[in-house]
Amino acid sequence: MREFPRPMLVMAFLCLVPALLSVFFLFALHPFGQSDNVLLNFLQYLATQLLWLLPIAAFFAGLNRERRGYRRIAYAILSAGLVLTVIDVLLVAL
Repeated sequence: MREFPRPMLVMAFLCLVPALLSVFFLFALHPFGQSDNVLLNFLQYLATQLLWLLPIAAFFAGLNRERRGYRRIAYAILSAGLVLTVIDVLLVAL
């Protein structure tokens, strides 16, 4: 972990917050509502699951890009993961 800059590690570990919130997204939270249409209901469920899976993927992708030497891309990926993390926290809080 010493090979990564500290601000990047802070950003990366904040992207793991949705892993703690995954229980709400799996069982209780329906941020996009419910639908009578089965296909639309499935797509809403898929979008809900992507809300907590994408920040976790950003954690791994961002650290991997930094390890390979692509620092600017790594910061961009981790920033996108942080934006999704903030959206997740706001959806659970509201």
